[in-house]
Amino acid sequence: MIWVVIALKYLILLLICLFVMVVFVNSRTGDKINKAALLVLRSASAAVPEGKRWVIDKGVVLGRSSECAVSLPDPYVSNRHARIILQDNRYYVTDMGSTNGTLLENHPLTTPQILRNGSQLQIGGFTLKAELPEQSKADRSFLLPLFPGLILGAGSLELYREQLLGVQDITLLAVAALLLVVSSFIAEYKEKGAPLLIHLVGVLSALGLVFIYRVDPYYGSRQVYWVMAGYSLFWLIQIFLSEYRRLLDYKYIFMVLSIVFLVFTIVFGVEAGGANRWLSLGSFRFQASEFVKIFMVIFLAGYLEENKEILRVGTLKFGRFYLPDWPYLGPLLVICGFSLLLLVFQKDLGMALLFFATFLVMVYIATERSYFLLLGLGLFSVGAVLMYYIFPHVQSRMLIYMDPWQQLDGGGYQVIQSLFAISGGGIFGQGLGSGFPKLIPAVHTDFIFSLIGEELGLLGVLGILGIYYLLIWKGFQISLNAHDGFGALLACGFSSILALQTLIIIGGVISVIPLTGIPLPFLSYGGSSFVSNCFLMGILYKVSVESERDIDEQEASMRAVMMDR
Repeated sequence: MIWVVIALKYLILLLICLFVMVVFVNSRTGDKINKAALLVLRSASAAVPEGKRWVIDKGVVLGRSSECAVSLPDPYVSNRHARIILQDNRYYVTDMGSTNGTLLENHPLTTPQILRNGSQLQIGGFTLKAELPEQSKADRSFLLPLFPGLILGAGSLELYREQLLGVQDITLLAVAALLLVVSSFIAEYKEKGAPLLIHLVGVLSALGLVFIYRVDPYYGSRQVYWVMAGYSLFWLIQIFLSEYRRLLDYKYIFMVLSIVFLVFTIVFGVEAGGANRWLSLGSFRFQASEFVKIFMVIFLAGYLEENKEILRVGTLKFGRFYLPDWPYLGPLLVICGFSLLLLVFQKDLGMALLFFATFLVMVYIATERSYFLLLGLGLFSVGAVLMYYIFPHVQSRMLIYMDPWQQLDGGGYQVIQSLFAISGGGIFGQGLGSGFPKLIPAVHTDFIFSLIGEELGLLGVLGILGIYYLLIWKGFQISLNAHDGFGALLACGFSSILALQTLIIIGGVISVIPLTGIPLPFLSYGGSSFVSNCFLMGILYKVSVESERDIDEQEASMRAVMMDR
């Protein structure tokens, strides 16, 4: 009997490890390209005979310089003429600003283009042919979509044994498991898109439901309804949003909505945890800033895409630097500065930090100018000092961060109990249901990570961090593969939100940085957070679908050009 109890307590930990392992194995056995090469069809130099082959591997630089992997000694070839890189299992070729340009299938190369097997490049007096092994699509995984259901099933068995679940709770969890599994299967067997996003979100959602029920079945049952609402919103975006580029036309509407939400929160908001961040409609409350962060990313992506060239180059000389004109830089600073000011008035400094960091990342990605980062870090330092002297609860959290033991009977109690819980988990944890969540105030919201560390140990924590890493990595990969600047900035901004929010809350829980009251995405209890993050993931998934469709259309057009030849 004891072995059955131990198995039930640690089954969920085993499933997390198996999930991460299957994701890794599946990614390694997906599309692979072996020994891709460039073949010389026509040479402009006796030093490079016709028939010579260069292996491409993960990428090469082509140019006249002897330092280039593909050296083409020809006066009409620039020192660093073009580049071929392997990205997302496809080879892309791009001109590097050469003097005489690069031709792909007799067409000038102005943007990065996909190389196909048999594609011909003309660089100076050289004609090169791409020899790429045919790619086979990765096999669909039948296992990955099952993990959310398996995790919910394993958690439900142990919680039922612990007498924490009733019949109604089991019914709700069964419905949630069905929703998560069906959604994962639909994403896995759809023709296009990044199904891994749905699998990762599904596993995090399942784990969140298990541990929220573990703390309090009342909050667990409410979270099930939020999961249903969030997933419904996700699929509504896929059905009714014909293409994500249409959001570009409404960027100023999203900006106005952000300001309105923040102003309403200041005027009509309800205070909780020292911050005035909640809007209340009767018994229904929601955190407006969770949606504002998404609306502002849409606005920023649209504005930066339209004005990135002038922001990147600048026209006003200031010492050694060229800065953008006020008509271009001004609206960006005014809107973002005003939004941050409204968040400060709400005393929602955690969300202000998240928004400001996301803003800096997006501006840097769009402009590729490091002085924007330096300026932003300087402003952040000044703002942090001002907030410390203006708001008493910021001073309190800094004192707790510096030495929580001095406030053991006050604000430091929560952090100390969190550290005790995590350290008490050891490598394998105490097992599901064997921790002491009642000792940590608000454990189901801000400190859900501490409970996971206590009951699943270091191995479970590393598994959770690995899942977040995969989710964020996939988001940035979608940004790199987007075929337009708006999609790339949109995916980058959303991925940055997930990364920064995860780092900020986990860093606060383990006392690496001062604690801020923002939820851990998909794991913590909270309807506003879960639904807004599903909205975010819906658009991110839409970007991946349309990027793959653009790639297929490009390959079809190139195939048609080659057939005409």
